[in-house]
Amino acid sequence: MSSLLVWPRLKGTFPSEGTYIIMMNHSSFLDVFIFPLVPKGLYTGVTAVENFRLPVFSSLIRRIKAIPIERKNRRAAIESIIRAEKVLKQGIHIGILPEGTRTIDGSLGPLKKGGFHMAINTGIPILPVGVSGAFVFKPKNRWWLRPGPITINIGTAINPSTYDGLGIDGLKNKVEHILKILSEGSNEIK
Repeated sequence: MSSLLVWPRLKGTFPSEGTYIIMMNHSSFLDVFIFPLVPKGLYTGVTAVENFRLPVFSSLIRRIKAIPIERKNRRAAIESIIRAEKVLKQGIHIGILPEGTRTIDGSLGPLKKGGFHMAINTGIPILPVGVSGAFVFKPKNRWWLRPGPITINIGTAINPSTYDGLGIDGLKNKVEHILKILSEGSNEIK
């Protein structure tokens, strides 16, 4: 029985003050259950509108007042980002899985730009978080579970004063680099 249990290990510390855009890699359906272990204080997230049609899961995301985003409708997606910006200004953390969908091969996929626009527009720091082990436990294309260790690596928040110098693409590239390291199991950024 104990071999079926998963006890995620948390490495790093969530900052004790401030509001954050928490960006985490998306490797497994477990991510939505792992994410609440990260933030301190009130949080919500931005999630695909399709998730609001899934039994049980939709109840969970409605409970945290998750913000639906239509990934294939640019105008509606921008409206969702504006809504999330208003939530951030209330001091509520926003969680984003910037790949937009789960990885198929375990590697970090390309990041979408919406969360980076949100960060620049609000001046809210991005807190990168990498999860390792969840893909092995349950990848997108496999129905059975393979229990094993899962590690949540909380990185260092990215100071908004660097946003202007980086721009959207530079900020996205920086977070992508950090998420790759964190999701490989290390919270030491090189």
